[in-house]
Amino acid sequence: MNSYVELVRQRLRDRATNILGNMDKFMEPQLRFTMRIFGDCLDEETRAKMFQGYSEHMSEQELRAFAAEFVPGYTDYAVAELEERKRDGERFDPPFITQEEYQEMSVREKWPRIAAHLADVPSLQLRREVARAAMLFRTYMVGDPGFNEGVLEFTLYFDLLERLRHVPDAWLRKSAGEIASRVCAALEAGETEEGERLLREVRILAGAAAGLPADPETLLGPPMEKYPREVPPEYRMRELRKTLAAMSLKDLRLSAMVHLDLLTVEETRRIVAPFFGKYPSFFEMPSKGLREMILAISEELDDRAITYFIERYGIGRMAMAKPVDYIVWKLMPEEERAAMLRRDNERMDSAMMSRHLARFLLSETEKELSDAGRQIALLTDPRYVGGHGEILTRLGGEGGGERIKRLYDAVTVSSVRMAGQRGEDREKTYQAIRAAIADAAGFEPQKEKGEVAGE
Repeated sequence: MNSYVELVRQRLRDRATNILGNMDKFMEPQLRFTMRIFGDCLDEETRAKMFQGYSEHMSEQELRAFAAEFVPGYTDYAVAELEERKRDGERFDPPFITQEEYQEMSVREKWPRIAAHLADVPSLQLRREVARAAMLFRTYMVGDPGFNEGVLEFTLYFDLLERLRHVPDAWLRKSAGEIASRVCAALEAGETEEGERLLREVRILAGAAAGLPADPETLLGPPMEKYPREVPPEYRMRELRKTLAAMSLKDLRLSAMVHLDLLTVEETRRIVAPFFGKYPSFFEMPSKGLREMILAISEELDDRAITYFIERYGIGRMAMAKPVDYIVWKLMPEEERAAMLRRDNERMDSAMMSRHLARFLLSETEKELSDAGRQIALLTDPRYVGGHGEILTRLGGEGGGERIKRLYDAVTVSSVRMAGQRGEDREKTYQAIRAAIADAAGFEPQKEKGEVAGE
């Protein structure tokens, strides 16, 4: 009969063969998730070496090529760790548990072992387990072996890991001890109200260890969001060049219009004027000129997008300034968020504000306002072109644009409040914002299949 080590060794080899044999079928999210699963089973020094040059912002082809080289090396590492940890026998308590075994064990299996051998759990592994404990949102998760891989779908896990990396080891172990006692109590309580209460305490303790003053469940973002969230400049520009190279003249014009819409008047004068000076009109610019202009704008602006002016309220990704860390933003009091958004507003000019206000009027729902495709389509809509021009004329032309600035500030404050609301209250606030803009600008908000009408 084969030993445990022989069976697991063969399973690891077979898994690698299967992954490599099906690599061409893996889509981009699957490739990133595969790298997350394996990366979570590497010690820090080895991870730094094996992940050198890796980024979740790579193209699908680059991810596939990287994974194809990574998987065999990772498998050798996992086999070597298995043989080392089980060298003196098949033991399944710290420090003899492999990193893969920690990932495979359910909370029910491993936390009693962690509690009994806390001093023998490596610091990195303890950080992982505390981060996972912060994401025990439901009682069924304690018995689910898939929970450990499931948390890897969410960037919150990696945010927690990064925060825990700076926690002194003694404090980490003290916190883990408190978490362990409550996890064990929750296991006894099972899927009951008491079990839910104990898991809530576990989350709060684990979150507090990472410096979070709130239940981590309130910070959970969308699955498989790229991490880190910010695209490294070199990847952003490289991918943009590839995209532009494949675009038709028509698509290049639309892309140029999107980029131009993100500029203030001063930025337009500084960045774009030299390109306009070479050609009789925008629509007579050739593909080469459009590509060069788009790249010049992108290099200068760093990271802006057509929907950031509304997305910033929920995630802290500013329209003009550098983004705020997601967790920091989520934990920030409403007054501080408003203050940061006002500083972001200060970098806008009246023309940009008028464009944003027109987008509110032409978007019947908040979902439409956040839909990049819809917002891009507005660029060729006469209602948008005429609407933001009218708003600028009526509100931005006198007193240094103070009227439009006051209106935009009121919209900002209301949008901050809206970001913290749900359901009908959120919808009512959104419609109230649109009504306030319409009243100040002398327009009627866009109705379904209708138009923005002047006074």
